[in-house]
Amino acid sequence: MKKIFDEIYGYIELDEPEVEILDSPEFQRLRRIRQTSLAYIVYPGATHTRFSHSLGTFYLANKLGTRLMSANYINSDEYEYLKLAALLHDLGQFPFSHSLEGYYLPNGFGNKDLRESLITGHNIKEILNRYGYNPKKILDIFNGNSLLSSIIDSEVDVDRLDYLMRDSRHTGVHLGNIDLDRLIDTITYREDGISILDKGLISLENFYISRLHMYQAVYYHKTILGYELFLRNIYSHILEYCNPNFKDINYIKKLASDGSISYWDDEWVFSSLYDCLSNSEVPSYVLEKIKDFLDRKGPKVVYEEFSYKNESSYIGDIVDQLQRIGIPSDSIYPFEEKISIIDKNKIKIVSKNKERKLKDYSSTLLHDIPEFMVIKRVYVDYEYSRKAREILS
Repeated sequence: MKKIFDEIYGYIELDEPEVEILDSPEFQRLRRIRQTSLAYIVYPGATHTRFSHSLGTFYLANKLGTRLMSANYINSDEYEYLKLAALLHDLGQFPFSHSLEGYYLPNGFGNKDLRESLITGHNIKEILNRYGYNPKKILDIFNGNSLLSSIIDSEVDVDRLDYLMRDSRHTGVHLGNIDLDRLIDTITYREDGISILDKGLISLENFYISRLHMYQAVYYHKTILGYELFLRNIYSHILEYCNPNFKDINYIKKLASDGSISYWDDEWVFSSLYDCLSNSEVPSYVLEKIKDFLDRKGPKVVYEEFSYKNESSYIGDIVDQLQRIGIPSDSIYPFEEKISIIDKNKIKIVSKNKERKLKDYSSTLLHDIPEFMVIKRVYVDYEYSRKAREILS
């Protein structure tokens, strides 16, 4: 048994196979990937990593799994696989997480695909097999609709429970504090969602309110999001001139299978930026983008809509207008996304031994929490921001 001290939960205990996974180069890579990508640009303390988050998710899965096993919801074998799935759930994160994942997603390759390549690759697969674990069963948890799948990825999963508390702690934004013990003691997972005892409703309400506020204050903060879009744009250029192999998804999969992917992390991206700065073949406008990124002169918001309803406006018109006044398309960063906050169809309330759908249970704030929020923004490079704002105003 090995103990690792965590700033949120105290000591986290791991047994021998979990320690071997932790010590693998693929998992150690997560030490060098920031949990909240570029949030440290706004919140200087947000330098915590996917490594610590993975340990925290493992801890919560262990805690929740122990309760479910004692209540005969899961057996001991499912409990072991649940812990391993929680530990490995973020193994496929890209450098700077979703910032650079967005570069590959249009080609059908995301962190779930990279995770699968790593789990079925040589190192992790060999560790799992040596201790009698089947990698396919772990992948089935990630990709399935079982009770174990719900614990790892659902409305109120161990992943979200950990990152809300951890990100709140490190950003200093005190919006992600939740009554964890109460929530774990009163929630039950199922294939089609969750059910919760009525005495745990306040804790569940607090979870969703915290989630909504953290999305607004951190995950979709206008400055942080702008830098993520900026880095993605710069990344496309550094692959063109400095690291063209990484444009090829098959090349990345090959690195994952032979273990070389372990050094593809945030530090690799910074190294590539510096390499490009000294490369005479890189165009001057790309060099200026890199310098602006490093000097914190990122793009500025020139148009923004925020709503809890589907709006009909089309931001493509804004982009067209900016291009007509001479702003290069490569310096315009449109963003539009509908972000899920709560799926009320997947929550059931247990009161007086009777289970009711959330819509039939009126005594809760959950009815009033918006199901989604819609964000529409247009950013432009720093040098064009004043011109763009004058035109759009």
